[in-house]
Amino acid sequence: MKKILVTGGAGFIGSNFVHYVVEHHPEVAIIVLDKLTYAGNLHNLAGLPQEQVKLVVGDIIDGALVDSLVKEVAAVVHFAVESHNDNSLEDPAPFIQTNLVGTYTLLEAEQESSNLSLIISR
Repeated sequence: MKKILVTGGAGFIGSNFVHYVVEHHPEVAIIVLDKLTYAGNLHNLAGLPQEQVKLVVGDIIDGALVDSLVKEVAAVVHFAVESHNDNSLEDPAPFIQTNLVGTYTLLEAEQESSNLSLIISR
């Protein structure tokens, strides 16, 4: 069974992608990595088959976690970003950490993994 990693997979866009893959590609196993902040919601993943979808609650800036997950998969689809721009006016730090450091961490993990074939970033 082919396995993919979906970062931010409990958010609105990421969870819709996960539902699409489950419905149209039952042969693909999915690991969802989500920090479950204001944007991630467990209810977005409700009803999905546990044998096909595994949720890992964690932060994309955690290099050791990301490295271990990337080694398990054939592809990564990257939706883990801070996107509520109004929040950045009060505190830009989470945007810098998730959007820049998190994406960099993911790219570093990809570079070290020889089995990864694709990264899609939004």
